[in-house]
Amino acid sequence: MLHFPNPAGAVAGGVAGEGLRKATRYGPRPPLLRLSSRDNWDAAFGEQELIQRMVALARTAGLPFSRTLIVAYYVSLKTNPFVVLTGIEGAGKTELVTLFAETLLGHDSPQYALINGNASWLEATGDERSFRSLFDHFTSLRFLELLQEAADPGSAGKVFVVCFDGMHPAEVNYYFTTLLSVDEEGRTRLSLPGVPDDERPIVPSNVSITATVNTAEGVGVLGGDVLRRAGIIAFRAGQVSHSARHPPAPAPVGVQRLWLRAGRRDAAAAREHLFQIIGSTQWNRMECSEPLAVALRRAGMSLTPRLRQDVMRYVANSFDARGRGLFDPEDVLRNAQIAFDHQVAQRLIWRLRDVPDQMLTYLISDPDRQHLLAWAG
Repeated sequence: MLHFPNPAGAVAGGVAGEGLRKATRYGPRPPLLRLSSRDNWDAAFGEQELIQRMVALARTAGLPFSRTLIVAYYVSLKTNPFVVLTGIEGAGKTELVTLFAETLLGHDSPQYALINGNASWLEATGDERSFRSLFDHFTSLRFLELLQEAADPGSAGKVFVVCFDGMHPAEVNYYFTTLLSVDEEGRTRLSLPGVPDDERPIVPSNVSITATVNTAEGVGVLGGDVLRRAGIIAFRAGQVSHSARHPPAPAPVGVQRLWLRAGRRDAAAAREHLFQIIGSTQWNRMECSEPLAVALRRAGMSLTPRLRQDVMRYVANSFDARGRGLFDPEDVLRNAQIAFDHQVAQRLIWRLRDVPDQMLTYLISDPDRQHLLAWAG
């Protein structure tokens, strides 16, 4: 039988309690103190350069990630409270999260928490309740420690990256519907036993969360509540080499604050940014590219007003502060269309479990296919 010694439980309770108090105290985001004077950074370094740094680090490390995949993940994190990466083990999901962390934080940063889900514990004990207790104890404690640091005023301007790695689909459903929840104002809250709803700590906005799920079944094994709210990227079959590689150069000064300023998760802010770039008329006319629209019609799927608002936030985040596209820096409308199709795919993919249309599955399960889909020829 699995159990914890009493001293460990006492320590866990103390640290978790302190993390809860601090995470609650500082609310939705830590105070932004002395941002203008703490760093002297090159203002010419923007999101385009940040994307290029990620692409360059991937190539140097020998990671087979296309620029489109990198941008899709980057924009998903800008838009959503959390992102789920699905695919077979070894496809590169964890490496993509680590690449993002190293781009912003440098190598082996304490601001990056890789929290492993170990399904072998469940298989070894055969007791799901014991497995749940062990998993909750360690991962919740580690997560609270990181939240505590992220919520501290001294962490203003710092980015914290969490990767819940190699999770069983049931664990993702538990974490992102029970432990984590998104309120009506779009804030991510942490639900802890015995804590009233109005006192649940808000996950600070300087924390980026990704979960990886090792499954060949795609997203059909995940709960609908998770897939409606999360950014979803399904990896193609393939293996990433785990050969030794040199640590990357230190991250540029000020890049963390660049990332924190970049995201527009509020619908009103996203709409204003997008309308300044393409105008309201162009947005109102925008629909799925024709091959995707045909496939969706065959599947009986449509864009609801709520879904269109989610798509709008993603499209807005596919542009940098200067109005240049992240998918296509040279063509504003082309960038918007690519982003539109990407987000429609992510938001509707959870319904594929009931759709026998293999062409639709093919079209929306891969960012690179979507990139070609909208602009073939």
